[in-house]
Amino acid sequence: SNCIVDIADCPRGNWYGPEYLLRRLASECRDGHAQWLAGEIDAANVDSPSARWLNLLWYDPSIEPTPPAGLPTLRHFDDMDIVSARSDWSGDESLVVFKCGPYIGHKAVEQFSYDPGGGHVHPDANHFVVFGNGEWIIRDDGYRAKWTGHHNTLLIDDVGQMGEGKMWFQGGQILGLKARPRITRAVSTEHLDHITGDATEAYPPDAGLKRYIRHLLYLKPNVLIVIDDIETAQEAELQLRLHPEYTEAEEHANGAIVHGKLADLRADWLTPQDVTTAAGDVEGGGRVGAPFSMFTLSATTHASKWRNASALSWSAKGEQPAVVTLDRRGDVWAFSVGEDTLAFNWASGQAGME
Repeated sequence: SNCIVDIADCPRGNWYGPEYLLRRLASECRDGHAQWLAGEIDAANVDSPSARWLNLLWYDPSIEPTPPAGLPTLRHFDDMDIVSARSDWSGDESLVVFKCGPYIGHKAVEQFSYDPGGGHVHPDANHFVVFGNGEWIIRDDGYRAKWTGHHNTLLIDDVGQMGEGKMWFQGGQILGLKARPRITRAVSTEHLDHITGDATEAYPPDAGLKRYIRHLLYLKPNVLIVIDDIETAQEAELQLRLHPEYTEAEEHANGAIVHGKLADLRADWLTPQDVTTAAGDVEGGGRVGAPFSMFTLSATTHASKWRNASALSWSAKGEQPAVVTLDRRGDVWAFSVGEDTLAFNWASGQAGME
């Protein structure tokens, strides 16, 4: 029941296969990685029993299983503009997944003038989720009504992205405008991944959004720095939201420690000037009108320009997550984590270890 990244209306467990699908792919593509993953799914008993008999037809024993060790730890799926970044392939790794693309992909938005079936998509550009220390830490909202406020992204005067507001995602306005939020950077190094999303085109024109660029700086294995660059045509209420998986929280100045079953999360708003922070349940839209709320950490300001930085760190339950501090040196923002310093340059948009 917890083996899939549940972006959009996807569950966390398998509805179909996928071990027999992977075995077919392994056979067709001579792919040892697919063969390995099929075996791991069987061994963990996390497949769906819907069509196990297909394994008898599609298993090719000549394909040697190949473990993923040595593969890149970051993958950018560039049509949907989803990035998956993990700390390693040890089996104990952390995982960050970031989404900032057109709701049915770049090619489909370019080609279609009608919605070919995007009802299960969520209004979630510049949204991310985090898994670490054996459990979800920052979550998606699951299979329910489609509201941007359920996601780890931006609201403008309490308004979210195009397509929100009903049980099924509404893609008509997006297709009419050919709106295409996008990932503009997905760079991985041994210690640091830098992912950048531009979600400006995800918001309706009357929201007055001129720029919403988000940088994720993933300092492996357990620190994520989030930098947001927001500009609107006129002053508005701008609110950034984070949704932890668990609700047991101890608030501190400009942040909170959230306790899970296996992990502890530390969340800090690092640029609190003229910002109101809060922690608590926020009402949303449930599935087919059912009541629904989410535990939410939020930062809110009234402005037309906002450069915000926040930090997430996690550890095994009972241990202390790392503390991140910020030193602003003009165009360079330096983030310190223990003995490490990470510098982000606003002028170039680049980040690196000092």
